[in-house]
Amino acid sequence: MNISKIFVIMALALVVNPAFAQEIRTSDTPGMIVISGHGEVIAPPDQAIVTSGVITQGATAREALEANTKAMASLVNLIQSHGVLDKDIQTSGFNVQPQYVYDHKPAADGYQRSPRIAAYQVSNDVSVRIKDLDSLGIILDGMVREGANSINGISFSVGETNDFLDDARAQAFADAKRKADIGYS
Repeated sequence: MNISKIFVIMALALVVNPAFAQEIRTSDTPGMIVISGHGEVIAPPDQAIVTSGVITQGATAREALEANTKAMASLVNLIQSHGVLDKDIQTSGFNVQPQYVYDHKPAADGYQRSPRIAAYQVSNDVSVRIKDLDSLGIILDGMVREGANSINGISFSVGETNDFLDDARAQAFADAKRKADIGYS
């Protein structure tokens, strides 16, 4: 699976004591020099967030809702059967809407007729965090086979960023220090 890499970028502002710096002063803050540093770490994603769900219709709102509830239960069971934890499955959208039919013939009095409700549509989406990227394709295929008729997006990210952020901060600090040291030589 060819997945683009993500970037963790950190900038660090280092305030230098003017006693150690040359006679450079900013007009905003007399006696202070601000030096920034840049650090960048590239890390491959180790998880995917899939937003998917089921859209159902019924003659009544209750009928559409019951069909949706049944289909979503099957979908969530399938996702869990692949080792995805409950905490990694969250409802991200839910909607019940009437479906209108418009009669374009004018009424006997010449006015436009009011639309009538022909059915109800229920959409229910979940966001699923998949930590095993090797199983992503299998899970997506299973979701579609199980009745997911709405896949709204897949995004990739790094789950645990602390070590990467620490590396970027260390690089940014070293870069800022290097720039500050130039003024001392």
